[in-house]
Amino acid sequence: MVRIFFLICLLLIQPAYANVFEHEAQLDKIVKELPELNSIKCKFRQEKQISNILLKSSGDFTFDKGKGVIFYTTFPVKSTTSYTSREYRQINSVIAAISNKSYSRLQKDFKFYFHREAQRWELGLIPKSGTPAYDYLKSIEINGRENIDKIVILTCDKTKTTIWFQS
Repeated sequence: MVRIFFLICLLLIQPAYANVFEHEAQLDKIVKELPELNSIKCKFRQEKQISNILLKSSGDFTFDKGKGVIFYTTFPVKSTTSYTSREYRQINSVIAAISNKSYSRLQKDFKFYFHREAQRWELGLIPKSGTPAYDYLKSIEINGRENIDKIVILTCDKTKTTIWFQS
């Protein structure tokens, strides 16, 4: 289940990746720096790089703080992926922890890195050794201003997923 979240919330490894992971941060500092994320509806665009194959998709995204995350994919194939059900409870709890600034829930499984420049911020999560995510997840990078603009997920098999959110 956690793997599905990381594959759906899918991730950034560009030049910013190198910067954000050089700045390990304490939770008390991160909580003060990040804006509180609100419920949002917007467009999303996703690219998933698997070896030499690039898969693209796009559609509508909904994040409801009280319910969870829903991706309504409209290209290339119409589909709906919902992270609101009991089946995806753990996925939803990670997203809820970030949006509610409850990082202590994530602290047992991840190391945090943070960087702020002007109005932009970058939050990185790297799984700790021995945690469920450690065997398949290399990193998650979340970038934004007032809301999350981009999420990049890198898995241990070198699959890279990047999702952009556009208002």
